[in-house]
Amino acid sequence: MMRRIHLIEIEDQPWCPSSIRDALTDFLQFALNLGNYYACIVPRLRRALERTGSHRVVDLCSGAGGPWPRLIELFDKNEKYPVQVCLTDKYPNTAAFRRARLASDNRIGFCPVSIDATQMPSDLSGFRTLFTSFHHFPPNAACAILRDAVINDQGIGVFEIARRDLLALLVLCLFVPLVVFAFTPFIRPFRWSRLAWTYLIPIVPFAVLFDGIVSCFRAYSLSELRQLTSGLSQCGYNWDVGEEKYWGGFSPVPVTYLIGYPAVKL
Repeated sequence: MMRRIHLIEIEDQPWCPSSIRDALTDFLQFALNLGNYYACIVPRLRRALERTGSHRVVDLCSGAGGPWPRLIELFDKNEKYPVQVCLTDKYPNTAAFRRARLASDNRIGFCPVSIDATQMPSDLSGFRTLFTSFHHFPPNAACAILRDAVINDQGIGVFEIARRDLLALLVLCLFVPLVVFAFTPFIRPFRWSRLAWTYLIPIVPFAVLFDGIVSCFRAYSLSELRQLTSGLSQCGYNWDVGEEKYWGGFSPVPVTYLIGYPAVKL
């Protein structure tokens, strides 16, 4: 039985204005790039890509691009394994996606239309990744995402920083409003709407704090991730669930990962 609490996040709601949603995803993108939290999973992800024989990644629920603008450089320099990335989202931040494409010399592309992660279009083939987003889905939808990858014979990697414990709540959420206030002027491109929703009407700091706390309550534990894959292991798939510490192993909160790929391609 899963003990996670599936509360709502403001960013997920259809009624959330696009200017606020984009400000939220822009901040998350900025924070991910600044902290480079997911660098620690690159070697493990590269090995999974090698096992599937894929150099193409389809990123789901990409927000404003997620960690890929930095990860793609690590794949080149550290892993000597170049990849092409396609960003997708239910509410695509196309302006941010275009910036990611330009900064990566077209190594990062995107799908401009809304994409349902539980039912991926057949023409979007490649190793699927989800960063800081799997907790948005209740168990039935989370299973559907994994099952869709299995049915279409695609590898998949799920990576999360949020955790359902007190330390994660303190580390990831306690000072978030102050961080938003301090760093918003440095987020590019400059937008008056972002400043208005941060300083004039401080919805963004509140929403980032609220969604961060909810994310921790919604996060799947290692045992729950194994439970989600229990019915899929018989489909000729290998599943790997575990944790990696970032910042050279000194991170207070590790990255949780779930990686699956077809066994027949080993």
